[in-house]
Amino acid sequence: MRNTIKKLACFVLLLCASTTSAVSSEEKVYRVGLEDVDYYPMFTKIDERSKTSFLVDVMELFAERSGLKFEYIHLPVTRFDEWYQQDDIDFRIPDSPIWSVKTDNLVFSQGIIKLRADTVVLKQNESKPLSSLKVLGSLYGFVPGPHWRDHISAGHTKFIYESSMSVLVRMLKKGMIDGLDVRIFVVHHYAKQLGYKPEDFVASSQAPSTHFSYQLSTMSYPEIIKDFDAFLVASQNEISMLKQRKNIFDVK
Repeated sequence: MRNTIKKLACFVLLLCASTTSAVSSEEKVYRVGLEDVDYYPMFTKIDERSKTSFLVDVMELFAERSGLKFEYIHLPVTRFDEWYQQDDIDFRIPDSPIWSVKTDNLVFSQGIIKLRADTVVLKQNESKPLSSLKVLGSLYGFVPGPHWRDHISAGHTKFIYESSMSVLVRMLKKGMIDGLDVRIFVVHHYAKQLGYKPEDFVASSQAPSTHFSYQLSTMSYPEIIKDFDAFLVASQNEISMLKQRKNIFDVK
């Protein structure tokens, strides 16, 4: 009888140990929402995942340093403000308080990269007056920067949208639009792909602009945002190297 009890006790202990091991091995994988947009080197569409984008590189470096695991979910930018409610994501990148309508429950990280919302024009039009910027191009789902709101409301400037950066750059080069409301290093990347000289595309010296940063946001994991902020400080050199590899830079 005693042997039977001992055997039963050993079996229970082994079962508990194996169950504990199985639970500990099932680490949580955090879902990170990304814009499913043709916008390299910052981020890419789902069918271009073979090209590692800057923001995913930063998140993977953070994963390596923190021991966390991330899964990247490419989502339509047209319903950006609904991702948390509809798509069960844990984080959203890039994010910024100037884009998000529903920010009450959002916690934002410090800036990953500092940017300026310029208007990209052809070099020969760099100093043309603001009144010449009548038609601007941008990507579907992108919202015109706050510096353009008054001009749009007054009817001075019109925005048109395309799903492809290559199409937008080609339209600008051919004079079909007056400028692009997108980041200049993104324009340079696609200009080079199209066989154009990147230096032929510059920021307008007359258009309004605003400074902002790409940030990581969450509704549920503010403690991980704190860890991410500490990582941004501790890993400045490595992140700078990632920027250099992608030919992007912080704007002062």
